[in-house]
Amino acid sequence: MKKILVFLSFLSLSLGAAAQDIPWQWNPDNSGAQDRTVVIADLVVNGLAVDIDGLDSHYLIGAFVDGECRGLSETVTNSGKRWLQIEVFGNYGHTDDSGKPISFRLYDKDSQSEYALSSSRLVVWNQTTYGMPSADHVVLSAWTMPTDAVVTYPATITLSKLHDVQVTFTHTNSSEAALDPALLAVTIADGPHGWTAATATGNGLQWTMRGLAVGEYDYYVTYDGKRMLTDDGKQTGKLIIPAEISLANGWDWISLYVPTPFSLIDPPSGFYMSTLNIDSQNQVIEIRSQEAAVYNDPQQGLFGDITELTAADGFYKIKSNYDEQHSANAIFNLGTSVDGQATAAMMPMVEPGYTWIGYPHEQNHSLPVLHELLATTATEGDLIIGHDAFLEFNGIQWVGSLQTFEAGKGYIYYTENPTPFRLNWGDYYLPQEPQLLTPQPSASLPWHYDCRRFATTMPVVAKLDPSVSVQADPSRYTVAAFVGEECRGYGHAADGQHLFISLSGMPGEVMSFRLYDRLTGSTTLLKEQLGYATACAGSLNAPLLLHTTNLGIEETEGPHRSTNPSANAQYFDLRGRPVAAARGHGIYIKTTGNRTIKIIR
Repeated sequence: MKKILVFLSFLSLSLGAAAQDIPWQWNPDNSGAQDRTVVIADLVVNGLAVDIDGLDSHYLIGAFVDGECRGLSETVTNSGKRWLQIEVFGNYGHTDDSGKPISFRLYDKDSQSEYALSSSRLVVWNQTTYGMPSADHVVLSAWTMPTDAVVTYPATITLSKLHDVQVTFTHTNSSEAALDPALLAVTIADGPHGWTAATATGNGLQWTMRGLAVGEYDYYVTYDGKRMLTDDGKQTGKLIIPAEISLANGWDWISLYVPTPFSLIDPPSGFYMSTLNIDSQNQVIEIRSQEAAVYNDPQQGLFGDITELTAADGFYKIKSNYDEQHSANAIFNLGTSVDGQATAAMMPMVEPGYTWIGYPHEQNHSLPVLHELLATTATEGDLIIGHDAFLEFNGIQWVGSLQTFEAGKGYIYYTENPTPFRLNWGDYYLPQEPQLLTPQPSASLPWHYDCRRFATTMPVVAKLDPSVSVQADPSRYTVAAFVGEECRGYGHAADGQHLFISLSGMPGEVMSFRLYDRLTGSTTLLKEQLGYATACAGSLNAPLLLHTTNLGIEETEGPHRSTNPSANAQYFDLRGRPVAAARGHGIYIKTTGNRTIKIIR
């Protein structure tokens, strides 16, 4: 009571205007009432806010408890400010009053008609104040034109990013007046960068919405320019577009573009979330970071060192076992708070060698958009490796098969720069490319491979021998790698000269190569073989040569000694870099005259 008495002590109240033209059953009897609940409100009639200057002349609001009028609206003026206020009388000690809901009705003085009011929130009699003069008003709404169309719409809609959601509005006016679809409109308060909405049928009540950017957006519906109400009586609804991680069958490279870590532990139990354990629809088998791992034991469930997903780990290799019916299920809902700048700053520094890095943008971006940014810190020979495509920096530009960076995916950065550095991903609000879709493999190839079967990838920079020219038409030729008859990856001449081939496999497997000519439809078996490893084979400066002649590769194990000491021999590692000799354990390539020999030590 103290709060309200102090609040009312400085008010200049005038009940004269509000007390005129009161319906006979609205005469409140406050005799003996010791306490009151105060409601500070805004009035919306027919979808439009009523200006307080003319409110008393046309309308009166009554507050009711159990059908009994307990207070009337009044315009309050204080220190040059004005607001609409309703004092609801009662006795706080009377248990029949305490906690009871307060309903509101509108009296139209012009038409002498009475209407029920919808409230933006539940108001109960509890001797407190709802709202303040400057903010947080209770919105009371009524529709007084029954011959006009009235539409209600969902108060909350959750959208999956880049997926269409069908939304149905409701035609609610009692007279069933015809609805004109051309007069119905949807407005998203935060603008079109985060949403789209379009009519789906002719009657205007079915809409298709698609979320483009993660976040929470206010939206509202108008008919003939008049604001409609949500199905819970509010003037504004909310679109919720969460960040999600979707997994398909096999291995995926996943990164976070939200700064808040995602806990894998269920707080009440302290165990890994039950949604991650093996069941018929959601099977997560393994999660790896560059430094740690989590494994799913069929009997014991998940165990390991990773308790949360965070941008600081760069990215994760996640193996899942879905049937086709439940492929691409979203099992991680990361929320709606996105801050690309913060996420980029949290990602690991690039260290010499291989660093698992994330991708901080929630939008797919093409290489031309990111090229200059990523080039600012690049050194010649640096690699950016995706699960099925990669790039090499030639000192001026990034070249290769990775042409689209995908939101939520992970990448590996290779550098020999001895000084750690942070990648420049640019501003979070880069130019949007809404039509930029996830790249799909070419349907015209005679082979197909699925990189999800394997956790790792091996980049190969190769070049065809001079008997096959790719200069005239780089798209004409594709080289694929095989283990037996199973395709394990392919690539084409992205720069018109070099073949960028991403291989998937297991260490110890031996890859063979085949050349496909799109022009003739012919396939040629190449003579080279290559042992699978996670390091890159070949480089722009020293590509792995692939031959269509009878010239082949001889394979030998153990120390190799040349049978012709005077021959001009050259040794290369699997990245195509020259080395002094085949020293230490590893795989090397030696060229001597017309002979190419792979040495396994």
